[in-house]
Amino acid sequence: MDVSSPFDGPDDDATDVAHGAGSGTHVDAAEPLLASVPVHDPHDNLWIADGDRVWDLGPADVDSDADGIPDSLTRVGPGGVTVYTDTDHDGRVDAITEVHSDGAFESRRLDVETGDWVRTDIGRLD
Repeated sequence: MDVSSPFDGPDDDATDVAHGAGSGTHVDAAEPLLASVPVHDPHDNLWIADGDRVWDLGPADVDSDADGIPDSLTRVGPGGVTVYTDTDHDGRVDAITEVHSDGAFESRRLDVETGDWVRTDIGRLD
């Protein structure tokens, strides 16, 4: 058996027939798996600027406004959970909500003109 093509050999034909797949033709096993995995483009990642540095946070995986487009991602840390959101779908995070382990939360929005983060809400989850 050729180990460079473990799913393509005469021994596999007998195995295929025994398992009811007696087509006699083989498809490289990696092809269906790779075809079913969505290709991720790093240009779709959320990012945040901090001074002259840009942080790539990775792909959005939550649709926070139910419009069918993932726009947020969450990060869990020792102090709680932070939700980063791109409300206008340009990739740049423009809203951050932090939920602290003690139940306190605060939300901030990016003022695009000044680059400052402005608190928009603060409170406590009960």
